[in-house]
Amino acid sequence: MTEQSRKRSRIACTSCQSRKRKCSGDQPCTTCAQFGADCHYDLLARKKKDIRHFQTQSVSSSLLSPTTVQNDIAAKRQQQDQQSNPAALAGLLLKALEANSGAAFARRLNPKNDVAGAPKLHLFGWNVGARYPTPKWAQALSSVKPRPVVEIISQDEMRSLASIFFERVDPCYPFVDRDTLLRQVSRRWLLPMTSESLGFGPDDAVLCGVAAFGYLFSRRQATSTELQLVESARSILEQSLQSEPLSPVEKLTGWVLRVAYLRMTTTAHAAWMASCSLMHLIEAMGMHIEPSSNIALDRTSTPESCNPETRRRLFAMARHLNVWISFELGRSRVVLQGATSLPPSPRPTTNGFSPTPTTDIFNLLPISESLDPNEAQDVSNLEFALTDVLDITYFQPHLILVQCNLMLCIYRRLRVLNSITSGDLLDRVLALSGRGLKAVSELVSLSSPWHQIANVPFQVMCTLLAIDNRASLAMLRDAMRTLHEVASAYDTEVMREAYTTAYLMIVMHQRRKEEDMRTLKDVLQFNPAISIPAETQITESAVQSDHTLMDYPGFSWLSDILVDIPSLRNFDMEGQ
Repeated sequence: MTEQSRKRSRIACTSCQSRKRKCSGDQPCTTCAQFGADCHYDLLARKKKDIRHFQTQSVSSSLLSPTTVQNDIAAKRQQQDQQSNPAALAGLLLKALEANSGAAFARRLNPKNDVAGAPKLHLFGWNVGARYPTPKWAQALSSVKPRPVVEIISQDEMRSLASIFFERVDPCYPFVDRDTLLRQVSRRWLLPMTSESLGFGPDDAVLCGVAAFGYLFSRRQATSTELQLVESARSILEQSLQSEPLSPVEKLTGWVLRVAYLRMTTTAHAAWMASCSLMHLIEAMGMHIEPSSNIALDRTSTPESCNPETRRRLFAMARHLNVWISFELGRSRVVLQGATSLPPSPRPTTNGFSPTPTTDIFNLLPISESLDPNEAQDVSNLEFALTDVLDITYFQPHLILVQCNLMLCIYRRLRVLNSITSGDLLDRVLALSGRGLKAVSELVSLSSPWHQIANVPFQVMCTLLAIDNRASLAMLRDAMRTLHEVASAYDTEVMREAYTTAYLMIVMHQRRKEEDMRTLKDVLQFNPAISIPAETQITESAVQSDHTLMDYPGFSWLSDILVDIPSLRNFDMEGQ
């Protein structure tokens, strides 16, 4: 081999993989350096390949332990049984879809929703609740008609709402360019107020979406103006599906804004349907393809006219929303075949320096997508992914919640595989859970209704009950206090249900503990002590609680529920 021959690497960068080119493995690699492409490596894929290589070497060696051989034989037999049994295969697919779902995890712990054979997953803490609860807004919604944004709010109001958006939403969802939006605002209100200018403009869907977020993140109660903005944006976007868009970028930006808004304000099904439609729209427009990929696109698609970085951010945001909405519902996500879009570059900070990749939500997207239930995952891969997530340091509260949500999802996957998490790793899981609870309190005080402020406290509570050690049980007070803060700030049916369900789950956990204590007490009574120092003797009053549900104002009705559901006494908290 000569010095000029190209060095081969065991793993290629994402750019070389998508173009099927040889990669040197450098940073940047020689191919990317030659063509000026963004050189990026999927570290998680590297670890997966290293693990598979290690496992292959281990199998070929003569040092296999009897336990390893038995596990391999059992796995092969299970696979053969599943292939010959369609019902078992269907059950396996359902279990795979539910593997990432917080609803499925809560279902094992929550007796109220544990109906045998029921395919429906009830989501507790999906968001803080409907922004327009019925029937209060039913009459208002029926009377709303789409109107141009200049008829709904003034230019000064639009600029004020845009400032709220870029202050509170953009740091976590960075897909709208501030300078571009401000130019759109100036241009939209520049024309004289004539009948012709009052028609829908090409930017109205984006302007209405940004303004609606401004209301959402500044007022805890919805107003008729916010409803008008949302309905106008919806009408514009749905009508645009029937004709060729004047600007694919504005159309796509409007759809991303709508899906993100629905995730925080409406039901899970509506948000999931909209996120899937968004992914199909991206495919139809060819916005998932790099213009330099030389892949034939539909003639109506013009991704070349879009700024490459803007297109990458829009595609990444759409993937993020669809992945996590699908995961949490236990449903299939939309995967666009042949996508060649590169990862978005980190935005420059105000001081002109580029931040590290860990300061961007898109840095977590490769790990999130690697958790696809259709992809085979073993304990080692998941533990590597969990360590990668825990190693990241975020300081912004909204990004801490995104990180915490991903960490909880990976931990749920490990429990599905009956994995025993090591003490050090478990301590780090609890530590990040504590940071997540503090981040929720901070966002509640700022009137920032990210959907994670409802979801994370509830899922942390479920995780603490599942871990069930002294450290986790000691955190239950903080988890319930945080959930109560959210329920108090956003007094909706969804939050009341989430809080009371969490309370009931803890009551059931307490009853199981009390039954265990009675069992131990029976053992001690059957075996009386011969000689126990007086200072170590435990009186009966020390092990019995003097508190009942009647001691907690507002929750005395739970006593009636427990009486009406006697089977809860023997409920298995692990669902086994």
